[in-house]
Amino acid sequence: MIENMRKYTGLMAVVIVLLAAGLVVTMNQTGSGHSGIGNGFMNVNGVGLDRNDFRKEGQNTVSAIQRLGQAQNFNDFFKLSDFARTLTGAANSESQSYINFVTNRILLKQGAEKLGLYSSPEAAAKYIEDNMFQGRDGAFDATMYQNYIDSLGNLGLKERDFQQLVAEYIVFTKTRDLIGGGLTPSASQTITADKLNRQSIGMDVVTFKLNDYKKDLAPSDEEIKAYWETHKDKYKTDRQVKLTYVLTHLDDSDEPKRPTPTPDADPAEVAKQNIEYQEKKAAWDEQRKNHTNILTGIFDDFLFEVEESEGQDFDKAAKAAQEDAGEDLKIVTTETFTADALPAELASLTIKNAQPGTSISQAIFGMKMSSELIYNIQNFGVGRDGHIAIRLDEDIQPKVKEFEAAKEDAKADLITKLATEAMTKAAEDAKSKLTEAVAAGKSFTEAATEASLTATNIAPFTTATPPADQANAADFFRIAQTTAPKTVAEDLSSSADSTSIIYVSSRTLTIEGDEALKETQLVDQAANQLKYVAFNAWILGLKDNAELKLPLAQ
Repeated sequence: MIENMRKYTGLMAVVIVLLAAGLVVTMNQTGSGHSGIGNGFMNVNGVGLDRNDFRKEGQNTVSAIQRLGQAQNFNDFFKLSDFARTLTGAANSESQSYINFVTNRILLKQGAEKLGLYSSPEAAAKYIEDNMFQGRDGAFDATMYQNYIDSLGNLGLKERDFQQLVAEYIVFTKTRDLIGGGLTPSASQTITADKLNRQSIGMDVVTFKLNDYKKDLAPSDEEIKAYWETHKDKYKTDRQVKLTYVLTHLDDSDEPKRPTPTPDADPAEVAKQNIEYQEKKAAWDEQRKNHTNILTGIFDDFLFEVEESEGQDFDKAAKAAQEDAGEDLKIVTTETFTADALPAELASLTIKNAQPGTSISQAIFGMKMSSELIYNIQNFGVGRDGHIAIRLDEDIQPKVKEFEAAKEDAKADLITKLATEAMTKAAEDAKSKLTEAVAAGKSFTEAATEASLTATNIAPFTTATPPADQANAADFFRIAQTTAPKTVAEDLSSSADSTSIIYVSSRTLTIEGDEALKETQLVDQAANQLKYVAFNAWILGLKDNAELKLPLAQ
């Protein structure tokens, strides 16, 4: 198998060079650099991009920004990541974030030009030298800059591309300041809101538990069916999918294990074991690295064939890859399954190139069936050094369950509804009685005891120091922060499993440091936030009125 795979080591380098060359596209001051002819992957107001353009201006550009942080150049990283984060907006998947970013880059340039705002790579070059890549002495560090530019080569990016990115950042800041520069926050409201949030508040609470109102409820079948009839769209079968996936995932069970000598072991023998382990581990790591590189080359060739054929040759390319890789590359077609019942092999995988915290199940069920086959295919890095390409073969959408299938769920929801209503009424009635008793001069604890209720005292806390034993402390604080001390709050605090009455025993605000300076900084921060709010509204307006042909997000 290894002999078959060795032929790919040279080919890998050639493929990387060709891909890098194919990713080079420029944008200029008066045009996007994309004619729109033959660039059918996406189109924004007549500006067309093919798949390589999109990858370069989306994922690869974001990776270039991230490399600033990896190089410890945090000043420039924060500048450009703010730009990227703003243009990305709200996105529920990695692919959607790239679509948003690329789309809004084009819309920003078009919209800014209408406002008379321009920049260029030449202007960006001067900005870079004057304001970025500063050494310890504050002067431009040409070596730091060149090292960074050199690091972009494997992303298919050149210095001109980075200059274009900085030019767009300059236009972004000018546009943001122009659109939001005239907005002024209310200083008094801003300062008041801050002081409310900085309070330390002590309170007593009386809590009603939902389970206490559930236990005696037993709705009839007729009541359950009547509830189901008006809520049946809530009770649906689980979505099911069927996949074919191609997986390279090397076994590491033969990895040398570090010796674990006993406390009384001979030091000389321990040293000998450690040396032997290090030698074996180094040899294993080198073999693993070589093996992984070859497998990655085969997998990349497979992906290249899939992309070139718009997904049509997925099966053919997978079989060809398996012939070269042997048992280290699997092709599997699953039966249909739900998000809660992944096949064991898939469930064991950890994906890498996705949004942080995304599970393999979330990635799979984030895919949507498209009429264009290529959009039904997604690939990820998995585990230590593996890869997986997933093709969505079948997508069975949820459908409404019949009454008998939905009966138990509907019963549980009806009981929750009835119990919540009863609990809320009991809390409202008790709040009225406690408010009257406190107004008459009784302590809250005394009034609660007389009403056969239990009041829990919560020592003063701030938003930064919520009590660990109070799951609803944040909501308690929200209500209490505007309630007069020594009174019962008008609003109840409600959660999924309880409702609470709040009595505010104390509210204090500690003044520390230069309060006037804090207030000035606070108003300035609020003004800056308004600029972003205005800019986001502006860019969303451009998007709403744009002619868009966008790829489906995975």
